[in-house]
Amino acid sequence: TQINQNIMSQSNDIVNLWTFFDEWGRCISSTHQRDSLYRFGHFDSCSPQYQDLKLALRAKTTQDPKEAAALIQTSFYRRNLGSDRMNSPTADIIWELKDTPGWDVE
Repeated sequence: TQINQNIMSQSNDIVNLWTFFDEWGRCISSTHQRDSLYRFGHFDSCSPQYQDLKLALRAKTTQDPKEAAALIQTSFYRRNLGSDRMNSPTADIIWELKDTPGWDVE
């Protein structure tokens, strides 16, 4: 029998586990928990980040790259955070969201 040497089927271009591990680690950090307690009055359960980490592991081991990409698109990170400033968890809570940055004023 042949042993499959490539346990993780998807490349980091499709599923980057570090992104989801970093998000979960950021959430469970003492700094984030302190900020959550200060801002909202309770600790963050980090459940969405943990669910994303499990989803990313499932996507990473999926054979079909399209299916893996579709799984990642359903993640909390892709739907709510990522690099889109409109999805910032502190927009309109801590700071006012602007259409354009202040340094572009003429």
